Amino acid sequence: ENEDIPKLWRPPPSTKLAPDPSARYGTIHSRKISEPPQKKRKSSRSQSPSRTATSMMSVEEKKRSNGSPKDEKNVEVKHKDFDLKNYIKNYRGHTKIKRLCFIGRRCPDVRLAAFRSAISELQLTRDTDLYTQTVSEARELLGKSLGKEWGYDKSWSEAKRREYHEKDSMLEAKLSNHRRDQDEPAEIVAALKACIKFLQESGNFREAQIKIRECQDWIKTKEEKLYIRLAELENSVQLELADSRVTLSHFQLKPWTPKMQDEFGSIKAVEAKFDVINGLYSLNRGQFNSAAHRFKQVPFEVDCPHIISKRDVALYGTLCAMASFKRAQLQTNLLKSGEFKKFMGLVPGLTEMVQNFVQCKFRKAFEFLEKIKPDVQLDYYLARHQANLYEKIHELAVVQYFAPFSHARISRMAEVFGVSQSDMETRLTVLISRGAVQAKIDNFNKVVIAKDTNIRTETYKKSLEVGSAYVRDLRTLLMRMSLFANDFSVTYSSRNSNDSNEPNLKRMQDGVI
Repeated sequence: ENEDIPKLWRPPPSTKLAPDPSARYGTIHSRKISEPPQKKRKSSRSQSPSRTATSMMSVEEKKRSNGSPKDEKNVEVKHKDFDLKNYIKNYRGHTKIKRLCFIGRRCPDVRLAAFRSAISELQLTRDTDLYTQTVSEARELLGKSLGKEWGYDKSWSEAKRREYHEKDSMLEAKLSNHRRDQDEPAEIVAALKACIKFLQESGNFREAQIKIRECQDWIKTKEEKLYIRLAELENSVQLELADSRVTLSHFQLKPWTPKMQDEFGSIKAVEAKFDVINGLYSLNRGQFNSAAHRFKQVPFEVDCPHIISKRDVALYGTLCAMASFKRAQLQTNLLKSGEFKKFMGLVPGLTEMVQNFVQCKFRKAFEFLEKIKPDVQLDYYLARHQANLYEKIHELAVVQYFAPFSHARISRMAEVFGVSQSDMETRLTVLISRGAVQAKIDNFNKVVIAKDTNIRTETYKKSLEVGSAYVRDLRTLLMRMSLFANDFSVTYSSRNSNDSNEPNLKRMQDGVI
């Protein structure tokens, strides 16, 4: 049966066809626009801080829970109680398909249902490339148990490819006519927007990204700029958030005009998309504090099923906050936040877990974390950060628990955190070696003793630091005044396209450089 599934289709070099979903890097028939090389995204392992030999989590456990997209097939998550039907109904479009395929690769218990649902959803689109890839992968993992009904449909694939080429040729011809006749920029923008929408619906996000960048040369009105920015943001999600320039750029939404209201809906809906995508970008880079603040700002009444669900906002925001906030911040930003507490109510037990964490009932909090661990490992965005998130939550709990004590018995701490005494001692050793806990361990009595700090010495150090900073700022200010007095100004420019900033002195002419 596998022999009936063709390899990913590519046009021969001699032919010139319009780009299709299977030709992700096809040529554009409009003016040439070279796509900038994509930077290799660093893995979560390279972004995490270096670990000593006595890590708080074993290497094997990290490999099992922190798999990258390349080794998804080797990572298996057992979750017999996973309700795939109720879970996946919260998503739309390609996001729904990506999550189904991700779950199918990782969870043998729902693999058959996940791949069948993914193939059925793909047959509602024009993405023949992803359809071929998914069917091939499903056959590889499931064999004949997948069923003939969900096998490769050659006639459907060819019909969709022809449909794609016909519509793409029509849109490209219309765009070329507008350029040739030198029509108004608004007409060219409208033609480009039609191409972008068509390419995104067809799953050809790389070609859509090129069209978006081309459209930026023609847009003039605020409504057009906002449309392109939103299209670029949503496109970046499908491209695995590879372009940092997209998600970190700022766009001024106010004032919100009636025309913008008609085209985009409420300003809250647009702001929610910005917050959700920026939160995903921060999570993708391991910046949990920034991600928590972003997800916390999302209004409850806004839903973005083509990106993430409301349940995801609750889970992402809570876990990122627990990994980066202090207990007082958790109380203020999560438990006392009426808006975010509505999100937390969508995940049973999530509010109680945060309350237990704030009240130092760590054993109960960690039991719930272990309970939802399979769900986290089956989440498209959280899976690669599960080990790092859990480790940071455990570290922060130990640091905050020990802070008010001068000494504490390791056996008592092990009981509070629900771990063995040897594991507790290992965690404390790691934290002390990193400087997170200012203490030492009495191995004979199995006691952790806080280091005495000389208050007078610390006060002198802080005074010297404040004085040095004041002198530095004063000298900088005097230098700036001297430059202005002599009609000089300092500018920074990059040389040879590098980012090394080198000061250049330019004499001011009539107050303008």
